[in-house]
Amino acid sequence: MSARRLLAGLLIAAGVTSCGLFGGGADEIPTPRTAADLGLPLDAYDLTAAEHKVVDKARFMMLADCTRTFGIELEAPPPSADGPERPKNADLLAWLEDWQVEKYGYAGPPPRLTEDFTSYSVSDAQWVVLEGRRRTLRGKAIPPGGCRGSAEALLDQGTLSLLGGKAATLREKEEVFSQLAGDAAQSAYDDLRRRDADRAWRDCMVEAGFFYPNIEAAAGDSRWASTPADDQIVKPRGTGAEIATATADAECRKDTNYYGVRQAAYRDSQQRIIAQNRAELDRIKIINQAELKNARKFLAGQLAVTW
Repeated sequence: MSARRLLAGLLIAAGVTSCGLFGGGADEIPTPRTAADLGLPLDAYDLTAAEHKVVDKARFMMLADCTRTFGIELEAPPPSADGPERPKNADLLAWLEDWQVEKYGYAGPPPRLTEDFTSYSVSDAQWVVLEGRRRTLRGKAIPPGGCRGSAEALLDQGTLSLLGGKAATLREKEEVFSQLAGDAAQSAYDDLRRRDADRAWRDCMVEAGFFYPNIEAAAGDSRWASTPADDQIVKPRGTGAEIATATADAECRKDTNYYGVRQAAYRDSQQRIIAQNRAELDRIKIINQAELKNARKFLAGQLAVTW
């Protein structure tokens, strides 16, 4: 590492106990070195990506089984092309390690086909049964709340007493956590420490011969990334220029501990959100764990189901 890059890293590290320099708290700034080091406080209230997939698959299969009893087939969407699964919080912390930028640039490794049970289009008839918009169909009673309500009730089995007698709602399962995480993300974005991290990263990149104001500008360079003005144009990826930029970028993020500063900003903002919304988050944690348990039982054929 050059003297200038070392200095940039030391300037970031120097702020770990200085409220004045960064305008933040006095907690130590971490230095994440592997994907296992990217933990954040809200993780305790959420499921992992793999666990979410288990619940999503069980939910879809429940819906498909229920609609089938009314003579309506709910077909799963075809596999989607996704890049390699990103570590938890990798996107929040702008993590480029393990992304093979020296080979692929900012695009990362090629996509692969994976099962996707999170989105699919439905017909009007399917919607009626899924949402319970009618009382009967073809002489058979549609359950209150439709097949969707029945599936959610199955996934939420055992939670009523744990939730103090107040049943889980779709809103808290589908919206509340995302809203709180979004509020924390906005607070982290406004954190003055992050801006100083941008400055240290920028100085490092200038020394390496690249001139960008921040990491978003580098990854979003119009030579390889689509912009709102040209999103219909397919840009060449993995060019020499992109790989050189991405490689220097990744080195500067690591050399200046850019990841650690972002992690500290997110850590502190999430801790504030948790302190302000602990009751809601505790409910979400109970719901998540119950749904995961019931999803696994359903997929293993151990959960009694009647439609």
